[in-house]
Amino acid sequence: MLVISVQGSFEEAKGAIRATAKKCDAIEFRLDLMEKIDLPHISKLKNECKLPVIFTLRKKSHGGSFKGNEREREERLIELLTLKPDYVDLEYDSNFADKIDPEVKIISSYHNFDETPQNLEEILKKMKELPAALYKMATMARSSLDALKMLLLVTRSEKVAGMCMGELGAITRILAPIVDSPLSYSCLEDATAPGQIALSELIDIYNYHHLNRSTEIYGLIGDPVDKSIGHLCHNQIFKKLKKNAVYVKISLKPTELPKFFSLIETLPFVGFSVTMPLKEVVAPHLSAIDPEARKMGAINTLIKKGGEWFGMNTDGGGALNALEKKERVCHKTVLIIGGGGAAKAIATEASNRGARVIIANRTLKKAQIIATQVKGGAIPIDQIDSCPYDIIINTTAVGMSPNIGEMPIPQELIKGKTLGFDVIMHPKETKFLNCIKNKGGRVVFGYEMYAQQALGQLKAWSIGSLNEGVILDLIESFSFI
Repeated sequence: MLVISVQGSFEEAKGAIRATAKKCDAIEFRLDLMEKIDLPHISKLKNECKLPVIFTLRKKSHGGSFKGNEREREERLIELLTLKPDYVDLEYDSNFADKIDPEVKIISSYHNFDETPQNLEEILKKMKELPAALYKMATMARSSLDALKMLLLVTRSEKVAGMCMGELGAITRILAPIVDSPLSYSCLEDATAPGQIALSELIDIYNYHHLNRSTEIYGLIGDPVDKSIGHLCHNQIFKKLKKNAVYVKISLKPTELPKFFSLIETLPFVGFSVTMPLKEVVAPHLSAIDPEARKMGAINTLIKKGGEWFGMNTDGGGALNALEKKERVCHKTVLIIGGGGAAKAIATEASNRGARVIIANRTLKKAQIIATQVKGGAIPIDQIDSCPYDIIINTTAVGMSPNIGEMPIPQELIKGKTLGFDVIMHPKETKFLNCIKNKGGRVVFGYEMYAQQALGQLKAWSIGSLNEGVILDLIESFSFI
């Protein structure tokens, strides 16, 4: 059941009930967050509901706002339950469950606002000492691994709704129908728990009502992932192609990779986009790697085949496809600033297409390693002014939001009337690109590479029959949100 929590004044709660009547499966009255909780007031609100109703009067130790003591809370709740809601949410350690009207089904709940404990199964066993219709566990996610542990618990249990609070726990709320969780909570505007996702976002972005046990899960892994528009683009493409799939963002550090691949083994993840800092460290966790990606030393795409993970790279092809819409690189000198995964991918693909590649990096050793791999040249940043080039590419994060005013190299090192490309998407017009334009040059924006590499990922994942023009237009339309 997708549950909408209502709170506030009578008019606010009534408005929320009416606004969500056809968009959710049940309404939770967060009684402790309501302006008034007298019997006539709540009775009128309940009469507004055509859906199943849950009464929740949460005590402070479980994250609620009820101001009275436990005896007063018990008396108030028992009185309100004479209105016969369909469910009552009762903390698993409450001592008055035997006084609940048997016609009202109990949701036995556990909340931990500090962490996701390691012993979730033991806690669940303790919870089940209280007979209930459903069991709900809500814990704070300190990492995405916590969220994955909760999803696994739900898949292995009956009548258990599991969700993680906080931004890192968002996937437990989005993926609830896929793991057959009996409850997931949302809101219209004001969340009643940290990390709760608004109803409009669940429905419009994640196509929530169409998710089920057969839905395939794709996602972005890396750190940070909050600025990515991948969930906006890919989910709309899945919807357009009528693909039973969903795309989520998972914040993940390199040290978490071993546990990550262990946890997702039995979850229906089938493909990933990979961003920094994982592109150069994910390889040891894969069963096979595309030869070009191995040559690049960077992976941005994962595909699950026959239960095994396969890695490849669409960054290089995406960047060069975007670049060559303006100018062919064959027999041209391409100067690449940076020494990371994007630099490796673009350098390899540019070399494959006949360009002479020069790598400029603050750490010359890193530049020399890439240059050797592509049979190109390497120079320190401060020697760019002596380097003849036709195309200049920034692959560093210098100039990315929020540090918009920064430059990867001094302005005076950029020559006039050149073709420039910046892999940064936000902002669209970086100071680096503006400098090139001011000197009479042409530019390629980061979103153009993003669109091309995303199209490459969709092809790798075999996502339906793709009209490339339509898909590229759709991706680019989300690039500035």
